[in-house]
Amino acid sequence: MKFPGIPENEEERLRSLYMIDLLDTKDDERFERLTRIGKKLFNVPVALISLLDRDRQWLLACEGLNTRETTRNISFCGHAILQKGPFIVNDARLDERFHDNPLVTGEPFIRFYAGYPVHLPDGAVVGTLCLINSIPRDFNEEDISSLKDLAFVVEDEFQVIKMAMTDNLTGIFNRRGFYSSGEKRFKELSRNQKPFNIIYFDLDKFKPINDLWGHGEGDEVLKTFSTYLSQHLNPKDIVGRLGGDEFAVLLATESDTQPYLNKLHESVDTHNQQSGKPYNINYSYGVLNSHSGQYNSLQEMINESDSIMYSEKRRKKLE
Repeated sequence: MKFPGIPENEEERLRSLYMIDLLDTKDDERFERLTRIGKKLFNVPVALISLLDRDRQWLLACEGLNTRETTRNISFCGHAILQKGPFIVNDARLDERFHDNPLVTGEPFIRFYAGYPVHLPDGAVVGTLCLINSIPRDFNEEDISSLKDLAFVVEDEFQVIKMAMTDNLTGIFNRRGFYSSGEKRFKELSRNQKPFNIIYFDLDKFKPINDLWGHGEGDEVLKTFSTYLSQHLNPKDIVGRLGGDEFAVLLATESDTQPYLNKLHESVDTHNQQSGKPYNINYSYGVLNSHSGQYNSLQEMINESDSIMYSEKRRKKLE
């Protein structure tokens, strides 16, 4: 058996996958209906939409199988995401890459596989739309064209989801997206008793920038600051613009907090020195650790970190 390779941009790919926040979700009708269509259109017993996590394959939509997850190293889709086009296996028993694969020698006894990579709006390949049969079969150019069309419909649904969760100006999560993904991450980390931090940010002296140099200049400040907030995150971290000039970051690993803040400070400081603007980007923040209290929700932590941030802002004004 040949194990699937790893894309060169694996970390960036995973970050995009985590941002869309579809792992561990199921029974989403917009995707389930597409696998029902695929099953009937191609007359196969199994049609899937898969997402490839670091070590596992999650079946976002699953028609014809009773499982939702397999290890990535035995998945056919792990091979398919490395292709720019279709990945077809007509008879897995005759293919040296798969003849002794557990999914071939055991349930679901894969013989035929056809997968087409699916991408997020930023171009990251996150999984496949795929078809499976327990008997070998051919797959002609017309079939491939139809599979491609259906895969593109999956990508259209990804686009709709991204639009609903993304701040149009900065490209990071909007308030809805941050709370949707963040609450899910909050529950996961709390359940596993892994300490994490919330950092609440607010830009200092932002209103004078809008008043003196115009809202277009203010928008550029928001975009620039969002870029710096995003560029030092790890894949499991989350950043969002909660409104106006207020932002929040969830750092999934507590020990990453000070290095993250140091890198952010360095990036903003370098920008201020080199931008040639008649103003500096300044900000205040409040840090809250998940172990500092008994929190039942992400909202509770955000509210308290917000209070910590404003205390810091008031202290700076008194200096």
